[in-house]
Amino acid sequence: MTSRTAGLLSVLLAAALAAGCSSGEDAAGGGFSGGGGGALSCPVPVGPLAFAVSGRSNSPEPGLPQAVQDATVSVLTRAVDEGYEPRVTLVNVDGRPVSAGSETFSSDAGNGIAAEDDRNQFLDGFGEAVTGLRAQTPEVDVLTALDLAGRSAGSGGQGGNRPGTVVLVDSGLSTVAPLDFRQRGLLDAPPAETVDALRANNALPGLQGETVVLAGLGDVAEPQPALSPAQRSSLVALWTAIATAGGASCVAVVDEPRGGDAPSDAPAVSVVDVPPPPTITPGQTTALPDDNSVGFQPDTAEFRDRNAARAVLTPFAQFLIESPSRRIALTGTSARAGTEAGQVDLSTRRAEAVKALLVELGAPADRISTRGVGSRFPGYVNDVGPGGRQLPGPASANRTVIVEPSG
Repeated sequence: MTSRTAGLLSVLLAAALAAGCSSGEDAAGGGFSGGGGGALSCPVPVGPLAFAVSGRSNSPEPGLPQAVQDATVSVLTRAVDEGYEPRVTLVNVDGRPVSAGSETFSSDAGNGIAAEDDRNQFLDGFGEAVTGLRAQTPEVDVLTALDLAGRSAGSGGQGGNRPGTVVLVDSGLSTVAPLDFRQRGLLDAPPAETVDALRANNALPGLQGETVVLAGLGDVAEPQPALSPAQRSSLVALWTAIATAGGASCVAVVDEPRGGDAPSDAPAVSVVDVPPPPTITPGQTTALPDDNSVGFQPDTAEFRDRNAARAVLTPFAQFLIESPSRRIALTGTSARAGTEAGQVDLSTRRAEAVKALLVELGAPADRISTRGVGSRFPGYVNDVGPGGRQLPGPASANRTVIVEPSG
């Protein structure tokens, strides 16, 4: 019987992995442990596998969630039954992603127990390679890593006519253009706008016909500030939209949280600014962000999540309820898209929508004023790029309702 891990081990931690290889009924090894992960929401075909994993700063130590481990075990087990030899590739997610190595799993075992030994020995080496993975280049380019994994698992690589599976395990907070979350507003931008911008730049990953599994999105390690539930929801929605637009046949999101410290021996990654939730203080202006907590559906005055908006705006309503001398002025702003009259109309209706929700929460309507100014306001960030295309991050940053409390 054979279990071919030599190529992968020679690329990553050869001596350590060779020492760690073992066989036996319970020897899944390398962090692999059977059962308990729950099924993925997508079927995982018997085909090539590519894992884009981060062993980098600002993201927890590398590893595979239990659901991903279980799916991997299932693919290798079924591959033996079908006489298929899947190619398994590991991609290093850092500032310049590269393939960290790949190897074909095969077994010529004559019985089930021996085949299981081969599988476990392979997983032992692969699991050690995953946990030992370390970034080599500063920053992080998640988009390129996803594309590289897609090419590795695609029909143009080792897959033949079999559909492959791509697994991304990373926080998703990329810091390299064209998807650099250090850009103000990008984290809050509607996914469709960001996808359109990537498509216009021919920057979507190639994932045609593949199953894509996204794990660890929004899970960070110090010094990266934690994301709010709304911000994590935005990030998950964006990467799901990117994978779908890249041609994925099915996208599964693993909710199992990743925790722990970042590797201490990895190059630096810039911190992505995470704005705190809006709060109200007398005499202090605040802007309600265009996010999943209090933002609006594109080109409408309908909240993306009305319940989330109620939670954010409850303290604002309470501010007015507590004192009859207090007032709030609401100013809607917009991106520079369409006519100026249309911008003013939309921003006015959004300010009115915030007022209506505050009144619903008990605030007196006569102490809330509204107006819309479109894209003509102090602090406007240029959101029009080359060729007149709208820039998703700045456009989202310009879509606000500014709250000015007094009294």
